[in-house]
Amino acid sequence: MQYIIQGKWQDGATSAVSPAELRCLDGRVYLSVAGREFLRAPHSQLTLSPKLGRTPRYLHFAEQPGQFESDDHEQLDRLSRDLGGGGYAFIHRLENHLGMVVLATVVVAALIWGYFTWGVPVGSKVLAERLPADLLDRSAQETLTFLEEFQFEETALSAERQQEIRDSFHDFAPQYPIEKLRFYGGGSQGANAFALPDGTIIFTDEIIALADTDEELLAVFGHELGHVAHRHSLRHVIQGSAISLTLALITGEVSALGDLLLTAPVVFTQLSYSRQFELESDDYAVQMLRDRGHSPQALADMLTKLYQSKRCEAVNGCDTDDESAADVESAGDGEWLHYLSTHPHLEERISLTRDRE
Repeated sequence: MQYIIQGKWQDGATSAVSPAELRCLDGRVYLSVAGREFLRAPHSQLTLSPKLGRTPRYLHFAEQPGQFESDDHEQLDRLSRDLGGGGYAFIHRLENHLGMVVLATVVVAALIWGYFTWGVPVGSKVLAERLPADLLDRSAQETLTFLEEFQFEETALSAERQQEIRDSFHDFAPQYPIEKLRFYGGGSQGANAFALPDGTIIFTDEIIALADTDEELLAVFGHELGHVAHRHSLRHVIQGSAISLTLALITGEVSALGDLLLTAPVVFTQLSYSRQFELESDDYAVQMLRDRGHSPQALADMLTKLYQSKRCEAVNGCDTDDESAADVESAGDGEWLHYLSTHPHLEERISLTRDRE
């Protein structure tokens, strides 16, 4: 049975648009342009664009420039069925079905949520474990250069005291390359210890002075070894750059990861590890302390001292160990809030560590 589709013809060579008519009969089409038959072709030589809402669709002819345009969707659907394009009609029905649209929206939202909740953390872990060593060394060196220039001071520890700590740490963790242990005057960092991507661990003079025993320093060292073992610094930066990372993987520009690491020395000095990362490192330290005959209480004591010392710094000195929260919140220099931003969940971690005793 014959049916006719009204539309327009574009020759593909000029901007001219002419009225056209397409007659469909017995597996062939006959195209008339401006009242004259222009060409005829079997269905095997036709390509019809998919249906998208009520927008016009286009019919292309094999080995013939130009295209036939029409918005007569009833007849175009009929032609689509004759061409064997029923799948497009099914997709169009789905697009216009409210229930399916809502379901698709929920599925997409769930996939996005799952990607950032599970996909990004898992992906960052896999990627962090596979980055080349020279890239980690370069990023750590960039960070050290920045710290030495803008934040740290030369350590005031005597050579003898430094060697005592190195010997103690080497006995505690013989597998750790002790030459990567560094000492600095903390400057604006104050009492702190942290690990860089290549495994370098930094202790400030202030945190060493805060410890009453070498066992407490071992507890901090074990915690930082946990960050190194789990590559938390790299995973944190990669997770925080999830959008950039995704674009890099899609485009294949993986070198963007190297640029990220080499241009982010400040990020590594201001890391705010997630609750999961901090608890993983606490567990790592507690297990090391137990395996070597030390009490996990040393870690809880050191966390408590850090907690109290930073609170005291925030209110410019403490007369007691129980300074009021109001005094802390009113501190103008923001040191306490800054410390909490880079050392989250301290109170919870202290409680959990004591519970392991």
